[in-house]
Amino acid sequence: MLPFRSDTVSDAYAARATRFLHGYFTGHPGALRFALETEDASRHKMLAAVNEKGDALSAMNALAKRLDPAARAFSTTNPEATSAWGRGEFERAVGIDPGFGAAWLGWIDQLASHGSTADAIGVAHRALAQPSLRSPVDRARIEVAAAALAGNVPARNQALAKLAGLTPNDIVVLEQLAEGESNARNFTAAAGAWRKASELDPENGAALNSLGYAEAEAGNLDASRAAFEAYGRMPGQKTNSLDSLGEAYFINGRFAEAEKYFLAAQQSDPSFLAGADLFKAAYAHWLGGDLKGADAVFTRYLDLRRNDPLRPWREAVWLYSTGRREAAIARLQSAPANPISQRQLAVWNAKIAVDEAALRQKYERTPPTSDGQARVFYAEALVAAGKMAEARPLLTRWPLPDEHGGDPLLESLLFPKFLELRKQAGLAGSAR
Repeated sequence: MLPFRSDTVSDAYAARATRFLHGYFTGHPGALRFALETEDASRHKMLAAVNEKGDALSAMNALAKRLDPAARAFSTTNPEATSAWGRGEFERAVGIDPGFGAAWLGWIDQLASHGSTADAIGVAHRALAQPSLRSPVDRARIEVAAAALAGNVPARNQALAKLAGLTPNDIVVLEQLAEGESNARNFTAAAGAWRKASELDPENGAALNSLGYAEAEAGNLDASRAAFEAYGRMPGQKTNSLDSLGEAYFINGRFAEAEKYFLAAQQSDPSFLAGADLFKAAYAHWLGGDLKGADAVFTRYLDLRRNDPLRPWREAVWLYSTGRREAAIARLQSAPANPISQRQLAVWNAKIAVDEAALRQKYERTPPTSDGQARVFYAEALVAAGKMAEARPLLTRWPLPDEHGGDPLLESLLFPKFLELRKQAGLAGSAR
């Protein structure tokens, strides 16, 4: 059972809380009594109550220890500093007690929320320079904040890893670490953090799903499959887990298995993602070496969209993606006039400018689960600049069709470019 804070009781129920902790105080200054009561969320019955008398700091520290012997004391022992902190007077609080980590954090957050990023970074560095900063957890949190405000991703991940070590049961910290490592393409580290989060909360489907993707990105398909299969056993997640398994195998170039899972997802729920699993299955079948069979699967996808006004455009994109440029152009030209068709023809006839620095920035800022276009276009820029050694690692994972976050008008360019780049890089596994 792990503690977490919810703003409302309904939020706590949504988060599957099993117990509620209620707190109140009675008395008057100098003679206060603090009480904490534990409620069973399912039975709405009070299970236990603990009480302490005295000033707020000593009483709350004592109550925390009674609830959890490993609880840490509050980061100041000064009542005056605590009062200033409670009023949001953070600068005054750290002036009274320079080792008051919670007040430093409050001041940093206050400045950052008002857009004073440079000032917030300055305050963070002042806090970290304090030899009296008594809480290692607060120090780690300040390091996380300083790195995040400065946009220093490696430093933020390093600080989060330290914080996770100090607070091993804090799922929020583990999830932040996992997402940070994943966005930095440190997939093995990301998988480790997601695994810890899912072990702490076995009912956390999002953590299991993310674990499956991190393991897939790292090339660990057995571990990825185990995570997705566990996710699929959760209520209502069977179809999504099959789709995710298809994507895991697809990005690793295992197209036969990918198609099997995509078709299983489609059979499990034909309405899932508006038939996108048939779309992805068609690409998997084509990349497996059978264009004619892939056309048959894609026709099934189009049949689901018989009333879609963009149906001719989707068909043309498929033709272009699979190496049939002239047929794709002819399909658009023979279709009723449509703005997206005209823009698509313009893209196919245009020479797209390549800006290596801008493409690198876009790639680094795009989450790995939706980075296909950004990654391929950046790899193309690197190859054009003679940097094949830098481009080759970007070409090991296959981009996903029907990718969220990409430009629909560039979708048709993705696989022709990717296949050509892999050929230039000497990587095996091209569509026949």
